[in-house]
Amino acid sequence: MHKSSSSLAFGPDTGESRLNLLQRNLALFSKVIPPLSAGSPDAVLLIVSNPVDVLTYVAWKLSGFPANRVIGSGTNLDSSRFRFLIADHLDVNAQDVQAYIMGEHGDSSVALWSSISVGGVPILSFLERQQIAYEKQTLENIHKEVVQGAYEVIGLKGYTSWAIGYSVANLARTILRDQHRVHPVSVLATGLYGIDGGDVFLSLPTQLGRHGVLGVTNLHLSDEESQQLQKSAMTILEVQSQLGI
Repeated sequence: MHKSSSSLAFGPDTGESRLNLLQRNLALFSKVIPPLSAGSPDAVLLIVSNPVDVLTYVAWKLSGFPANRVIGSGTNLDSSRFRFLIADHLDVNAQDVQAYIMGEHGDSSVALWSSISVGGVPILSFLERQQIAYEKQTLENIHKEVVQGAYEVIGLKGYTSWAIGYSVANLARTILRDQHRVHPVSVLATGLYGIDGGDVFLSLPTQLGRHGVLGVTNLHLSDEESQQLQKSAMTILEVQSQLGI
C-alpha cells in the first residue's frame, strides 16, 4: 500500500482549486509509481494527493495494476463531514446517520439525498416523524459547507492534515484487516451508474478488503442524482483528456 509523500499536498494552496494541483503532482507520480509497482507487484495503491480522482487514474495507468488494486481516498472524508453536519442539524448522533457523497472529490461532487437514513429510517420519513419541516435549500447548504470545508481550513491555518490523516487511517485499517467495510472511495467507475465516455475514477460506495476493491454498492439514485454523477464524471474526463496518458 502506498501513501503519497509529504511533498504532495493533500489539499489545494489558498486560492488554488484541486484540479489546478495536477501539473505539480503529475511529474512526481511519474517518478514514484513505476518503481513502486515494479518493487511491490502485489500491493494495493491508496492515493491521497489531489486532484485525487485524476491522480488515481494516473497511478492506475502508470502502475499497470488491475483496477481493483488502485484506490483513491475520494469522498471518504467528505462523506464523514456530510454525516456530521446532517447529524448536527437534526440533533442526532452522527453514527446513526448513513449518507454518502459521490463523484468528484471537489466542486462537482454529488450528495445522495435520496438514500440518506437516520437510524435506519429514510430521512424524509424521519423528518415527518420528528415533525421537522423538509427544506431542500437547508440540505443543499449542508452539501456546500462540505465542499467548502477544506478551503476554509486552508484559509485559516494554511494546510489540511488531521482530518485527512484520520480518514486515510480508517481506509488503511479496512484494507489491512480485511474488514469488508463500505467506503465512498475513488474507483474505476466506467460502466457503473450510467457512466461512460472513457475510463474514469470517481467516488462510489465501495466494499474494501485485503485485495482492494471487492465490489461497488448498487444504490438507487434519483434521475437528478444520476445526471449529476454523470456530469461529475465528464468534469474529470475533460481534465484527463489533456494528460496524454
